[in-house]
Amino acid sequence: MKSLSRHVILSLATCGAFVFGGADALRAADLPSPAALPPLPIPDWIVTVSGMPGVGPQYPGSKSYSAYGSGGVSIRRADQPERFGTPDDGFSLTFYETDWLHVGPVARYLNDRPLYHHPELTGLPYLAPALELGAFAEVTPFSWLRGRLEVRQAVTGYDGLVATLSADVWRRWGNVTLSVGPRLNFGSNNFARAYFSVTPQQSAVNLAHGGSLTPYNAVGGLTSAGFTVAARYDYSENWRVTGYGGYQDLVGSVANSPIVNHTGSTNQFTAGLELAYRFRTAGLFNF
Repeated sequence: MKSLSRHVILSLATCGAFVFGGADALRAADLPSPAALPPLPIPDWIVTVSGMPGVGPQYPGSKSYSAYGSGGVSIRRADQPERFGTPDDGFSLTFYETDWLHVGPVARYLNDRPLYHHPELTGLPYLAPALELGAFAEVTPFSWLRGRLEVRQAVTGYDGLVATLSADVWRRWGNVTLSVGPRLNFGSNNFARAYFSVTPQQSAVNLAHGGSLTPYNAVGGLTSAGFTVAARYDYSENWRVTGYGGYQDLVGSVANSPIVNHTGSTNQFTAGLELAYRFRTAGLFNF
């Protein structure tokens, strides 16, 4: 009798579980425990850290040169191919991308225009280092051709808008990659006035101290045209070194400034050596 009662109670409990919990309640015992579930795959990223010493004009239009240093960090998924780039690209991050288009924010840093050791600039204002922030768009219609546009607004140093339009062709032989391409730079009126204009008051002070800067009002537009060449050598899977050189010829209104003609030069050269190290995160960055 007790056995029959126990059988009836178990049957009622099973029916209740089916009614109130549905079929899932009956299958709960078949589900694996959370500890037995396989872990979710963590994306693997490749991080590249670079540093670049270089030499360039002390300020736009200068004939004097000085050393500088810069660095950068780039991150890409391990399953994505490496994008072509040159050392003179602005520091950028890709927010939108397709097979042939990349768009995102960009930043550049411009050295200050010092007045010490430059008596020829007496009377002109000191210009602090400039941080330029903006956006870039990059197109790669072919595996050997890239076009890039940067538009940047200065947030320190001066108040002006600038743009850089560039193109590059490249080819790789084993561990060596060579590239070359033209560069066009544009500047707003505010940029031209900041670096290339001379007010009558500034001219008077300069002339009184033996200078040669006459009054001049520079206007914006195309400010320089030139090219960049680069040679990259991949020493190993992790290390690479890139040497580059560039030339810009100041043109238009800024080229006619007395700051350029009397104390500086329209010929602007740059050169640098970039050393980069890359490594895989193996799940260190889970985002």
